[in-house]
Amino acid sequence: MNNPLWLAKAKTYFLIFAVGLVMMQCGKSDPLVATWKIIKINYQPSPLATPEAFLRDEQIKAMQSGFQNSTFALYEGQRSAFFSTEMPYRQGTWSIDGNRLSLQIGGRTTFPFDIVEQNENTLILVLAEVGATDGELTLTCQRSEQYIYGEVDLLAPEQNEWRVKPKQRQTETQIRQRAIAQLDYLIHYFECVKKNKQTYFETGLVGSPFIFYAHGLGLSKESPSAKRWQRYFYDRQDANRAFDYLKKSIKTLDKYPKADTFTEEYLLAFKKMRTYFDQ
Repeated sequence: MNNPLWLAKAKTYFLIFAVGLVMMQCGKSDPLVATWKIIKINYQPSPLATPEAFLRDEQIKAMQSGFQNSTFALYEGQRSAFFSTEMPYRQGTWSIDGNRLSLQIGGRTTFPFDIVEQNENTLILVLAEVGATDGELTLTCQRSEQYIYGEVDLLAPEQNEWRVKPKQRQTETQIRQRAIAQLDYLIHYFECVKKNKQTYFETGLVGSPFIFYAHGLGLSKESPSAKRWQRYFYDRQDANRAFDYLKKSIKTLDKYPKADTFTEEYLLAFKKMRTYFDQ
């Protein structure tokens, strides 16, 4: 016969164990999963450098330039994102093995780094797998929320699905939805710029065919940003269809909005353009 007191105690112990297990799992959240802004780059040539090592030295210096003004974000599931003034937004992967962080950018090169210091707000990385005659490249990174607005993370893969090139031609509904996603991203981006009181914005991140004027907006198929944007589509024909949707939406701006800053005006303009798709 079951003992009611024993059953009650057993249920209590099980509940305590379950809560403890959940707390333990929560506590295991990887502190690397965050957005990191590279705030300082230091390159120290090797005292053992030889004339033969000159080419490798130049490669590391070029790598140093590529990481200038950069931000990378690490997400659950080993997904990553990277953006800099030298390189448009790209997605990739990352992995950790002991103190070795491997960061893949845009499905191309994988950069191995040794983590020499890490705390809640700072991450210091040194380029790994270098020879004795190679210089030392050190990245000092700081946790950043520059690209986070409310619940929206502008670097997260979920916010950038419109950049992923489809494997087949898309329907009219899918093309239209891509145009909407582009405008929604622009709205979130300029809301973020406004929140941070930035005096600048980054066309390399927004990746669109829009041309930004003082007190105005335009569209182009030939600008570097527009050509990059076209590569997000299955082909040029699909890109042109999306461009036509954006062209129709910009015609809703019968009177360009005025505000205290250019970025606030862009935000108001994109919000107005977004209403075209609600009709």
